[in-house]
Amino acid sequence: MTPALLFSRDCIIYSVNVWLLPVECVFNIIEAELARRGVQLYPPE
Repeated sequence: MTPALLFSRDCIIYSVNVWLLPVECVFNIIEAELARRGVQLYPPE
């Protein structure tokens, strides 16, 4: 039973990563565009 549970867990993690990849790409594109326009995204340290 344990190998099946580990395999199913890995499948869930993989599918979530694949699902979030386009979201991460869009976020990076938006962040790069804001930085190009000179918008300060994070508070200065």
